[in-house]
Amino acid sequence: MNLKTKQFFSNLPYDLSSSIAVFLVAIPLCLGIAHASGAPLFSGIISGFIGGIVVGIFSKSALSVSGPTASLTAIVLSGIKDLGNFEAFLLALLIAGMIQTLLGILRTGALSAYLPSATVVGMSVAIGLLLVVKQLPHLIGYDVEEFGVEEFDITQEDVNESYHDPHEVKETNSLMLLVHAFRNLQSNVLVIGVISLLSFWIWDRYFAKKFKYVPASLVAIILGTSTNLLLGHLLPGGALSQDHLVTLPIFKNPSELFAHLDFPNFSYWDQAPVWTLALTVAFASSLESLLSVEVVDKLDEENRKTPMSQELIAQGLGNMACGLAGGIPITSVVVRGSVNVSSGAKTKFSAIFHGAWIGISVLLFPKFMNTIPLASLAAILTFTGLKLAKPAMFRLMFQKGYSQFLPFLATVVVTFFTNVLIGTFCGILVALVFVLYEDHRTAIYREERHGKFRRIVLGENLGFFHKAKIKAVLESQPSGITLEIDGTRTLHMDQDIKELIHEFRKNAYRKGITVILGGIPNMENDIESLKKEMSESYQKLLRNNQEWVEEKTAEDPEFFSRHAEGQTPQTLFIGCSDSRVPVNVITKTNPGEIFVTRNIANVVSVDDMSLFSVVQYAIDALNVKHIIVCGHTGCGGVRAALQGKAAGLIDNWITHIKDVYLKHREELDALPEDKREERLIHLNVAEQVVNLYKTGMIQNALAKYGFPEIHGWVYDIRNGQISEVDYKDILSKELGGLYGYSK
Repeated sequence: MNLKTKQFFSNLPYDLSSSIAVFLVAIPLCLGIAHASGAPLFSGIISGFIGGIVVGIFSKSALSVSGPTASLTAIVLSGIKDLGNFEAFLLALLIAGMIQTLLGILRTGALSAYLPSATVVGMSVAIGLLLVVKQLPHLIGYDVEEFGVEEFDITQEDVNESYHDPHEVKETNSLMLLVHAFRNLQSNVLVIGVISLLSFWIWDRYFAKKFKYVPASLVAIILGTSTNLLLGHLLPGGALSQDHLVTLPIFKNPSELFAHLDFPNFSYWDQAPVWTLALTVAFASSLESLLSVEVVDKLDEENRKTPMSQELIAQGLGNMACGLAGGIPITSVVVRGSVNVSSGAKTKFSAIFHGAWIGISVLLFPKFMNTIPLASLAAILTFTGLKLAKPAMFRLMFQKGYSQFLPFLATVVVTFFTNVLIGTFCGILVALVFVLYEDHRTAIYREERHGKFRRIVLGENLGFFHKAKIKAVLESQPSGITLEIDGTRTLHMDQDIKELIHEFRKNAYRKGITVILGGIPNMENDIESLKKEMSESYQKLLRNNQEWVEEKTAEDPEFFSRHAEGQTPQTLFIGCSDSRVPVNVITKTNPGEIFVTRNIANVVSVDDMSLFSVVQYAIDALNVKHIIVCGHTGCGGVRAALQGKAAGLIDNWITHIKDVYLKHREELDALPEDKREERLIHLNVAEQVVNLYKTGMIQNALAKYGFPEIHGWVYDIRNGQISEVDYKDILSKELGGLYGYSK
């Protein structure tokens, strides 16, 4: 015995028991949907049989069950009326099945992957709510509506014509029907319904795991049917009338059975309404099948995934068979699939067996089937609805955020009041709004501000939807800046966006903005223009140098020859790399008077070999008397450390400044935000001075020469003033009594 055979026999008890549960629920659903569709009642039974056998054989879904669906009743009803007869409708259904099969062959089932999960969940919850609302009247004996109808609004075709008990003359919607149901409840039906509910709940909770092969739904039906027989024996008129029982057609012989079959009329093949209806049925049933399979796959504890294109082929073959044999359209149905899952099915053989039971019941024991109370079936569907529409689902979707909750809620509300197809469409539209909103936000990946220089990093995929966002950002840029528009991350850029960027660059001079384009497609003209600007700015430097040489020579003919003999600076200046801090200008000194080294945020780090090489040379070779550590207001390195934003390689460097912040965090956090940055600039200078004092070369120089003297400065770029930084307290606190430093 091979592995597949072993698995089949090991799963057989589960599949057989669950198939019986699904079959018992499917029978009245098939009849009710056929009635609501304006089709012959037996067409629903045919579709249930084909949905189980044909679709079950060709489908790769493990747990989905197919059959007639209430969501297509309006299409079927109007289609039969428009074409004038049921035989013409069958031809349209046959063609629809062919179209579905073709869609499957073309692999269009892959489109189901684009269905938002919030919409799929919303559909299942809405169906669960509808099941509860729709089954409560049947549970208490108000069977004025056909069993299996799912639409909120009630039409004349939805009314059970054989229901003869006193009831409202006309029902308009499901909520009104529910209100009237409590006014017209039948006590004997209510007893059977309550017993069925309790038996289902007790078995499912306390006995299901012990008796794995007996589903709770079967127990509920057995007890409900037995209770009805018992009431008939104990009480006069206690047994349910046929209005409250399953009603299968009874055939005395095979000829009567075949007399109920209808066949397609091929003479209508050239009429446009037939093809229009075929396309409508094909696309509607395909969409509902894909949605239903998605829902049932989510219920599968083994997390098996159905090949969607193969499912379309199976549904197409099933609808072709329905068209040929006189059925109504079939799809994968959430209700049947949910009952199948909750009954413990393991493989698709449960769906196939359920179809076989439908055929056998019609042929061999219709009288027995007609003793099953609708209230017992309603109890099963009520529990199925409660499982699909758990209140926890609303809380879970809400916790996922509005982008998930609102499409979910829209799907639930619209599906409840209309049908699955319209509800799903509305849910997709709401989800699409959030997709477009998020997509709109990603037009600009990042904005960087570095004083007069700014950079806009564009997103990866830019379509015309992003035009408004990018335009707004570009127009918000202040005058007099240099702006880089970085498109190196961009994989696709719509032509509208390209034109917008190039148009902005062409007119940017009006606001004094210099625009640099990076990685933008078709920017050759901009590069040529930029190269011209670059050449001009470079040549200006050379011209300025020549003018400066001429001016200095005119003032002092020996100026350059004297400096060529060597340098004798008295001061080492450790400053920030910022171009707004020109040392010789702010100190009004000549070349050769100050020895200079710079880095970002004037950091003194033991890891900086370049800095300490300069310090050692300044002490040993130049014998400088002063070392100045100079910071400045508006320091980008300090600001980056405070903001904590990632900025690339510089992150490693400003870690030193973050350490200063952490060391003085209590003091800094107590300050207003506008004062915090400036205070950190002063503290950073003080800490870097102390770092110098900690080095061996400074300690040795002080011991040997008694100098250099170290100073802390902060240059205010707003007014050009230099202020001295008092670092004595920090130095005393950290080095008091060490290395000869006094407290």
